[in-house]
Parts: sequence; C-alpha cells; structure tokens
Amino acid sequence: MGRFYEGGKRLHALDTLRGIAALSIVFWHWQHFFAISGNWQDGWSRAQEPFYPVFKPLYEQGWAAVDLFFPLSGFIFFWLYGEAIRERRIGAASFAWLRFSRLYPLHLLTLLIVAALQFFFWRATENFFIYDANDVAHFASSLLMAQQWLPPTIDQSFNGPAWSVSVEVLLYIGFFALSRLGLRGFWPAFAVSVLGILLYKWNWFISRGVMGFFAGGAIYALDRAIMARGDAKRIARWICAAAIVLWIVTLIEAYFGPLHDACYWLSGHISPEMGKLYIGYSRDLFLLLFVFFVSPITILALALGEQVLGASWERLSFLGDISYSTYLLHFPLQLALALLAMHFALTPAFFENWVALVVFYAVLIGLGLLSFRFFERPLQRMLRRTRS
Repeated sequence: MGRFYEGGKRLHALDTLRGIAALSIVFWHWQHFFAISGNWQDGWSRAQEPFYPVFKPLYEQGWAAVDLFFPLSGFIFFWLYGEAIRERRIGAASFAWLRFSRLYPLHLLTLLIVAALQFFFWRATENFFIYDANDVAHFASSLLMAQQWLPPTIDQSFNGPAWSVSVEVLLYIGFFALSRLGLRGFWPAFAVSVLGILLYKWNWFISRGVMGFFAGGAIYALDRAIMARGDAKRIARWICAAAIVLWIVTLIEAYFGPLHDACYWLSGHISPEMGKLYIGYSRDLFLLLFVFFVSPITILALALGEQVLGASWERLSFLGDISYSTYLLHFPLQLALALLAMHFALTPAFFENWVALVVFYAVLIGLGLLSFRFFERPLQRMLRRTRS
C-alpha cells in the first residue's frame, strides 16, 4: 500500500489509484453498520445506504477494489526489486526488513486495537462485530501477518480487511523466490498469474493475490517494452482509450447489468442447468474479467499516461501515502462507532444519513494523515536505520 519508493522512484498516478481503491472499500463495508447490535438487522438493504444511486457500483461491487491492490503491488515490486533480486544486489533479509518496517507497525497497532474493541463488543452483545474468528490461534497467526495462509483459511479475523496484507506477505515470499530463480518478462509473469486461477476453489483470497500480483508484473514488462518503442505515445493513447472504454462498460454494467442479463438469458436458453451454472459463477466471472482486463489495463494506462504523455497526478498522490493507514484504520473506526452507537442507543438508520458518511470519511482521512506522518513514517525510518 502507500509506501516510500527507494531511490526516488515513484509513479504518482499509481499512488493515486491505490489511495482511491483503499477509500472505495469503505463503501463496500458501510453495510457493517446494519450489524451494530451484534446481529444483522432484518430486512436491511444496500439501497438504504447514503448516496446509493450515485455510488451503487461501490456499494454493490466495491469488494473488487482490493483487486487493484495486488496488480499495483506487482507492478511496483517488479519495477523496484525484480532486477536487484535477480542480480543478488538485495538479499532476503534486507528485502524482508524493508517490507516489515513499512507494514508491521500499523498492522500490529490496529490488531491490538481491534482485539480490545472486539472484547468490549462481545461483552455487550455476546457476539463479535462482523468477523467471528477471533480466537487465540488467529491472533497468533495475525501477529505473524500470516492469518490468511498459516494455515490456509478464508475466515477473516480481528481486523478483517488485513487479509489482503497477509496475502501480500505471502506474495512477497513467492516473488522473491521466483525472482531469485530468474523470473522476468511478460510471459513468465503472466503464466504464474494464470496458474493462480487453479487456487481459486482452494483459497480464493490467495488466488486473487497470485492472479493480481503477477498480472501486475506482466504489465510492468509490457510497460518497459512500450517505453522502448519509437511510437510509445501512439500506443499509450490507444491504451488510455481502451481503459476509458473498459471503465465505461464496467460502470454501465454495475448500474444496469445489461451484460449480466444477456449472459443469463443466453445460458438459460441453452439449458436450465446452464442458467443455474452461470448464476452460481457470475461473481467469479466478474472477478476474472476485472483481474485480467480492467485492473491491468487501467494500471498500464495510468503508468504510460504519466511517463509518456506527461499526465500529472502529483497533487493527489498523498492518497497513496495514506492508503495503507486508511485501509487498516477504517474497520477499527467502524467498530468504535458501533460501540458508541450501542452506548447512545443509535440504530442503523443513523448511518443511512449522508452526513454520517461524509464525517466518517473526513475523520478517516484525517487519521490516515496523522498515522502516516507521525507514526508510520517515523517508525519506518527508525527501523531502517537499525540496519543501515
């Protein structure tokens, strides 16, 4: 997530996209406020959420914003570390310490905060808030940032959204090993990405990480190849146009669902069994299309737009700086508000008001800025100095 790029390397457009993705997750998780009593409110509907007609795609499909994180990380890691790892200019210990110093302090802090708040929520309701796997084993694996893969599980625990951070840690291990073995170029990275599909029914969290991260690595290789061409500007314009078209199609589909309806009609006319199969796997199909088309082409368009066409995203890149903090802090903030809601006898209707959403975002972004400036960055620098 938001990070310092060693050696001054940075693409502000990708930082901005990461920040927007992190903030988009809040819309998907706004539904949590329908469970502030410890149980989900009967008859709740996403259509009751604030600004629903405007932000319907985020309320309905906002979970897919996480699938922008993984290819963004893949692009950046193949860029910053791939060659250095292959040439043994950076060792496993140094690489691990760079990642530990960036990710672990805030992960640990939010884990402890959520553990404490969940204790008070359980005392008040005899239920946990949203994520139920809050036992000693999950806490221990969370301390290692391995809660989603040691052992492999799809249960989210404590600070539930941190599942993606846990998967990223696993991806770092695989990335380092494959890079040391010489992995480079578009086709090898793309092949690993496609192999990630095979993991989908076993653990869809890890599968999404593998697919996205190595798709990002493949896109980085494609970016380098395009940058070396004499007609890079022309290609960049076409890719930017393709990304815009893809997002227009995505938004039309999210609002009105014409492709979904057409596929359902077609599969149903083939056979009733085919219609049932399509409905059962339509979400998986959406995810695959998003991971292998929308996300990578968006990232490539933004990267080339900044490098080749001169598009400037610097003023918004602070969103990337605070993306890690806003992502990890939004659930603890929701949990704290759920406890306050119980104390003041507030109902879910309170959070259906647009003012609640705006204030939540203002507080979250403010906390993110404070965390980045006064907690994450100082600790990162301090920890890295211990190895310099």
